[in-house]
Amino acid sequence: MQAIDWAVLLSYVALVLGIGWYVSRGTHSAEGHLRANRDLPAWAVVFSILAAEVSAATYIGVPEGSFRGNWTYLQYAIGALLGKWVVSTWFVRLYWRLNLPTAYGLLAQRIGARSQRSSAWVFLCGRLVASGVRLYIAAIAFAVVTGLDVWQCILLMAGISTCYTLVGGLRAVVWTDVAQGTVFFIGALAALFVGLHAIGLPLDQLASEALAAGKLHFLSPQGNPLTSTQSLWSALLGGFLLSLAVQGTDQEAVQHMLNTRSERSAGRTVLTSGLVTFPIVATFLSVGTMLWLFQRHVGSHGYALGTDEEIKSVFPNFILHELPTGVRGLVFAGLFAAAISSLGATLNAAAAAWMHDIAPRSRGLSLAGVRALTGVFGILLAGVGLFFDWYAHDSNVELVQLALNAMTILFGGILGAFLVALFASGRGSDVSVPLGMLAGVACGSVLFFQDKLFQHTYLSWPWSMCLSTLVAAGVGLLAPRRATL
Repeated sequence: MQAIDWAVLLSYVALVLGIGWYVSRGTHSAEGHLRANRDLPAWAVVFSILAAEVSAATYIGVPEGSFRGNWTYLQYAIGALLGKWVVSTWFVRLYWRLNLPTAYGLLAQRIGARSQRSSAWVFLCGRLVASGVRLYIAAIAFAVVTGLDVWQCILLMAGISTCYTLVGGLRAVVWTDVAQGTVFFIGALAALFVGLHAIGLPLDQLASEALAAGKLHFLSPQGNPLTSTQSLWSALLGGFLLSLAVQGTDQEAVQHMLNTRSERSAGRTVLTSGLVTFPIVATFLSVGTMLWLFQRHVGSHGYALGTDEEIKSVFPNFILHELPTGVRGLVFAGLFAAAISSLGATLNAAAAAWMHDIAPRSRGLSLAGVRALTGVFGILLAGVGLFFDWYAHDSNVELVQLALNAMTILFGGILGAFLVALFASGRGSDVSVPLGMLAGVACGSVLFFQDKLFQHTYLSWPWSMCLSTLVAAGVGLLAPRRATL
């Protein structure tokens, strides 16, 4: 990159850290640090939810997926919208009525303290795994532009996201996400327009060419729904369950709706984010289709696309080699925004779960203690990213599918426990529900590693998550529920 590109990128990094410092002023308590004094405006929370969802897995993985294939990833957004409607209708109302600091307080009130701690542990492990995958995917791109190794980029991005979250807490997460959501969307649009201009053909001709090649197909009723992630029913199920688990039981997402100004605004932010997802996902799918057209009509300059590892970096290499100076820095700033936006929310949510659910103290943690916790979780997150750098090396799995699959390892178990707490009024004890979560996690883990364990795929990740959810709920329902205080 040229000096002006580095100036744009470094200016953006300085802006993010500056926002984190600025909004931290006036925060003097651990609770204010973690919950932003429950004074977050709804429009800013929508940005933050979207910025957490549109991670580097979206910025890099979705264009890679449509470059390889078509637009079937959009099917997941349909299922996710249905899941968010359920969350906005039932979950939000219940959480607000109970005035919970974290989602796992619901299990404490409905079932018992052991279930609360178990669910918080499952969340903590699951969120670190899911965000570690996102961190690894982002590091692939930054290794291309910086010349550093992937592991070095993992440590660098984990360090930056830890710094601004440690200083500013949830308020810093939300307000930096407003900036980051704007930058990564502008960056994607800039890359799209520059690429189409370089191809130099009328849009209707390019659309006809892509349509004739099947690149714009977004509904796929064909294929085995049990093993294919592209099948319509598999995608709808996966999008619905994952959205239900993330938006309804994952403290990273739930912390947004727990800390808005009203119950009504909380529900509205969740549903609005589901609707806005469609144009955002369509934009990144369009980038992938543009990259496919660009290779057909212009070709690549200075990079190859012959191996799976090279295809994973198709968008970062396009940015580095094809975009003009200045625009290149802007688009990489967008990628950087997508990379770290979800990480800050993870670290704040992890600290909140530890403080309220796993190791609560009668006098609570100090602000310094919460910041120290954030630093510890930042180190753990970097470690998970390094693991996936090893695990996914030379794999032909699409990056976005790897990210989605990793989330199902633990979230099926926790979703099963919440379903028991919400809908089975007489079943589920403080022993059977934690055992159910453990069984669901074990099921999800085996199915995540099924290719390496059995050299065969028996179930795609949507059905893996469905099965682990059913296992967790089934074991949880085995014992009758005792009355809780």
